[in-house]
Amino acid sequence: MIYRLRIVQGATGLLYIGPLLAGLGGAGLAVVPVFVAIFLLWLIVLRPQDWPGNLIDWQRPDAWFALVVRVIVQIVLVLVCFGIGRGFAGVTDLMPDIPAWLPVALSIGAVALGRLAWPVGQDGAMELFLDQALASIHALDASMIDPVARADRRMMADRMLQPLMDLPDTTAIETISAHLTALAPHVAPDDLFDCLQARLQGADPAPGVLRRAIILHATSPQTVEACAGRAVPVVALRVAGRDSALLRLFAERCRDLLDQHVDAWGECPNQAALEAARRGADGPAAEALARLIAMNRSLAPLAAEGT
Repeated sequence: MIYRLRIVQGATGLLYIGPLLAGLGGAGLAVVPVFVAIFLLWLIVLRPQDWPGNLIDWQRPDAWFALVVRVIVQIVLVLVCFGIGRGFAGVTDLMPDIPAWLPVALSIGAVALGRLAWPVGQDGAMELFLDQALASIHALDASMIDPVARADRRMMADRMLQPLMDLPDTTAIETISAHLTALAPHVAPDDLFDCLQARLQGADPAPGVLRRAIILHATSPQTVEACAGRAVPVVALRVAGRDSALLRLFAERCRDLLDQHVDAWGECPNQAALEAARRGADGPAAEALARLIAMNRSLAPLAAEGT
């Protein structure tokens, strides 16, 4: 998720570089409507849920008012970028020979890159991710300012976790995941992880719902980011133990984590730990762990280059 968000951020930069380069290259104001159209296309492609979905919705006055406001905002943004380019060229007496098509192509390419990084149907996931990121930031600020507030917040998180803990061990994994998703906007990922761990330490034996909840939460990109340096996926593997169903769940979730967030490689179990788990597993669990081991091995050089 974080990897995709970074790509979208890079695409946003390319979008704004287009009119800036046009101004730097001495293009005329005739290109401004072109960039305004591209900026509007960016909004339509990246935020389709913000636009009327049918002709009936377009007949409402507020829909047209919103459109006019968006157009005005995009005109201002394009003119600001264009003006910065022109101003820089004037101050530095620099007027590079930039083909007229290049800035336009950069901005159009940004739209395509943004959509590739964030396909249709995942806008809700992005909003959830941003909510979780904001929750983490607020949680960090609160803990630095007032330790008592942090303790109160964790107590509240533990209370909100109780309905999930009351579920029977036969509860479907989708239901557990839905509970965690519902908690995400209200509880910081690290607070929730600490609450789950505290319950695990106080339970002997640990309920199946609790073990699966920890595996799901500890292999979430948001939790790994919020608990950086704590190797929370390693905790998930330890919680799985020798249970084949839990090992399979962990392996599949960890592969999804690395697919979305390659930087999490250093937080995940090492090759030796994964091999030991695979030797103790059988059937689908062993196969899932073998795929995770192969992925872990292939990502090792990438992680080494990034350090």
